[in-house]
Amino acid sequence: MPDSAFQMLFLGEEIAWSKVSQAIAEAPAASLRVHRLHSLNELFLVLAGGNWHAVLLDLHAWNYQGLHYVEKVRSEYPALPIIALYSPSVPELEAKAATSGASRSLLLEDVSAFFLRDAVLSCVSEHKSQSHLRKASSTQLALEIPDTAPFPSTKNQIISHALNNLLCVISANADLLAEYVASTGPGTHSLTEIKKAARSAADLMRHIK
Repeated sequence: MPDSAFQMLFLGEEIAWSKVSQAIAEAPAASLRVHRLHSLNELFLVLAGGNWHAVLLDLHAWNYQGLHYVEKVRSEYPALPIIALYSPSVPELEAKAATSGASRSLLLEDVSAFFLRDAVLSCVSEHKSQSHLRKASSTQLALEIPDTAPFPSTKNQIISHALNNLLCVISANADLLAEYVASTGPGTHSLTEIKKAARSAADLMRHIK
């Protein structure tokens, strides 16, 4: 990460993003940065390319696909804080989000930069406090797991693995560079095209698999 600010990834629709981005802009002292992504594929690419503090998911997005996204992210990143945003018009979403694997749920109408930061800090603290309880059983489990290397074994798998890593690096760095390029500067179009190409390539890779 380029600085000491908390770095979060957001996946959701425009209504939720407007609320979140406004909250961040109104509280610079919270030292919180939120990067918006536009698909689950892109989210996984960027997660693999850097050390992010948390993921922020809009539960209402794309006809409540947010709940499915919570499950997907949790299955790949068991310890990553996942903050779910929901509206009071559908109160049962909070319970469903917890069942799906969300670390915390926040009402979209009440969201603020400090609420988000406190939620992430709370998740991190809980994970650290519970880690020693899992240490003994985890060690025992590690001794029982067969020594099978999770590396690509065929030529196609090796190529696919290398291309996925390349796409992760391109997408993550393009997203970070965008913060330092003026919105009307000559590099804006180039960065946009790079990110679009990376997303298209990632989608193609997943269809080929």
